[in-house]
Amino acid sequence: MMNQSTLISQATPAGGATTEVIKSRFGEITVALDRALLFPRGLLGMPERNRFALAGFPNPKMQQFMLLQSLDDPDLTFIALPLEMENKIVAAADIRNALRDLQIDEGSLAVLLIVSVHRGMDQVKLSVNARAPLFIDVERKIGVQYVFPQDIYKVQHML
Repeated sequence: MMNQSTLISQATPAGGATTEVIKSRFGEITVALDRALLFPRGLLGMPERNRFALAGFPNPKMQQFMLLQSLDDPDLTFIALPLEMENKIVAAADIRNALRDLQIDEGSLAVLLIVSVHRGMDQVKLSVNARAPLFIDVERKIGVQYVFPQDIYKVQHML
């Protein structure tokens, strides 16, 4: 399974790569078009949004997160949290079972959780969708949003 630094280096445009600068709601981000990810079924509720690129988060305070930028809609950007196999949110056994279902090799796997921002009167809280993580086969550049059948995972798992 890919760790966060490997995933970020995979998303960082290399010299000579075809890139695009996108003005996202988080500022300008440069994406490597040759490393674009295809989500054949799109994301939940957005089946027509199939092409995405990963980028590092432009704010240094948010380095543990990445941006998942739609290449079909420049106004669609998700904050994503890379997840290691051993973590406190999703059991490793459940990730491995999903890998078998999706036929993804563990060595080329990246798992991302979509982050939601909840703004209160005087505080900001973050949650992740632990029920439907993104499983990405980095070698084939294909992603799937996988919905766990177990209801132990919450759509809004508070961080």
